[in-house]
Amino acid sequence: MDGSGVTFANELGRALGPVLLWLRNMYFFEWYVYVPLMTAVSLGLYPRIFSRLKQNGTFSSSRSKQKLLWACAYYGLCFLTTNSLAVSLKTLIIEELDYSTRVWYEGLVSPLHFYIFTITLSYLFLVLRNRYERFDQLLGVYIQLGLIGGYWICGFRIFNEPISIFNPTAGLSGILLGGCFCLYNYDIYRRCILKSM
Repeated sequence: MDGSGVTFANELGRALGPVLLWLRNMYFFEWYVYVPLMTAVSLGLYPRIFSRLKQNGTFSSSRSKQKLLWACAYYGLCFLTTNSLAVSLKTLIIEELDYSTRVWYEGLVSPLHFYIFTITLSYLFLVLRNRYERFDQLLGVYIQLGLIGGYWICGFRIFNEPISIFNPTAGLSGILLGGCFCLYNYDIYRRCILKSM
């Protein structure tokens, strides 16, 4: 804990303390601030990404409805990338965690979200390259490991948290994310497996 009454989750939190406290004082860590702000950032980035995807042949074999589906899926990656970064920073402060009492895994929440951030960033890099080389295969394996972890989290939420429209971040998010992860898994399969056949 520092002089401001804030407890940092780990050494990275302490190292970034001044920046984190500044963000906290600007109310950035309130969901109604960071979610719209980081969503705006993802919307600002996506037109350039979409333009690159059109140029690199990502949509060349897709029909119009499929193209729309993949365009939405790849925007979802942008959204997950920007918002997982925000949550990674937010959860470096213990008081910003959504728990009423201290939990044993509080120091792992931020690293887990940083890991999610690296997975989504790697996936964006993979689709922007749109190649089939050894490096792309390695990216595919890294992303697949992240998706396996994602399936576990989806299952945990579905079977251990209430499913309610009024609390979409609980059990309902497990169902929605599970569907998205299946779509992303198919994309990794067609990029990294089908191309090798």
